[in-house]
Amino acid sequence: MMSYKAVCFDIDGTLYPIGTMNSRLLRLSLRHPLFGLRYRRNRREYRRWQSTFTQKVPFRWREAMIVQNGTGKEMPFDKETYRRTYERLESLVYGPMRRLYRRTRTFDGVRDTFLRIRDDGLKIGVFTDFPLFDKLEGMGLADLVDFAASSDDVGYLKPDTHCLEYLLYNLGMGPKDVLYVGDSYEKDVKGAMAAGIDAVLVNVKAPASADLHREYPLAKAVFRTWDEFDRWLAATMEDR
Repeated sequence: MMSYKAVCFDIDGTLYPIGTMNSRLLRLSLRHPLFGLRYRRNRREYRRWQSTFTQKVPFRWREAMIVQNGTGKEMPFDKETYRRTYERLESLVYGPMRRLYRRTRTFDGVRDTFLRIRDDGLKIGVFTDFPLFDKLEGMGLADLVDFAASSDDVGYLKPDTHCLEYLLYNLGMGPKDVLYVGDSYEKDVKGAMAAGIDAVLVNVKAPASADLHREYPLAKAVFRTWDEFDRWLAATMEDR
């Protein structure tokens, strides 16, 4: 029986096909190969070092530090030192990404799922590593979401517990009140579990013969498609 008070979601790869994001990053890499490579490495370095961060540096400025220095190890921060890299991030990565999300389409049935959740009296939250921009508006979901945040707001990337604890705080709920839905086992499921939150995994690419529960033991449930998740959620909510 479902006893949650909210269902919360990742966005990229969870609500819409991840190929949309990957194609954007691929174009960046083809047009600016060295910068594209540094940006892709930046997030791995960010996760590697984020537990050691002590300086209060805004998320995108810290990204600029890592892209420029090639490491997440903290160094003295001065905006002028990193301004050119910051501006390149804005013009080459986040500006095009912002335009892209104005026309991003969700998986079929996502809005219907959100409507069912709201009709059942549950809240809906969102936390994503990438900027929110106008994603929810572009996907036609903004009117159904009670609270949305991204790593820009907290300065950390999933699976760090700051991310989903921030979500819980702003929803006014405890860990056991929330079900989190994502497409990454390492980031979404492990991040949710570290914060004491149940999580399900969606859009898993695996052979039909694979034992998904054995492969992803921390997930409350695992689904290959959004449609599978939607049918499970509908049946679970009927049992309340």
